[in-house]
Amino acid sequence: MLGRAATERERDQLRRVQAELGLKENDALWLVIFALQYYEGLYRQFPKAIAAEAQRVLLETRVAAEATIRAGAESAKADLAKAIATAARDVARDVARRQMMQWLIVGMLVGACLFSAGAYVGAHAGF
Repeated sequence: MLGRAATERERDQLRRVQAELGLKENDALWLVIFALQYYEGLYRQFPKAIAAEAQRVLLETRVAAEATIRAGAESAKADLAKAIATAARDVARDVARRQMMQWLIVGMLVGACLFSAGAYVGAHAGF
């Protein structure tokens, strides 16, 4: 009925049930007891199957989490590189503006000096 030979443990259990209940070899209750023993064997396998499935789910979750973390890290690196490039471009633009303003002021001062010198020379030369 089990589809396999009973283990020694199962035979001992059946002998105890037979002794406790006073069953004979041809008692109809044996069919019920065999069925119950079969289901007990199945139920004993559930914790192992549940543990194996839990390990599988845990492993898949760990792999997915690691992939997500790696993708997040790569995304963060790309965002950081983009932010650094933007900051460097902004700093370079500000430095270039400052230098341009400095050269513009120096040029205006040189121009003003040349204009003043020309006006002075022109005024003293009688033009």
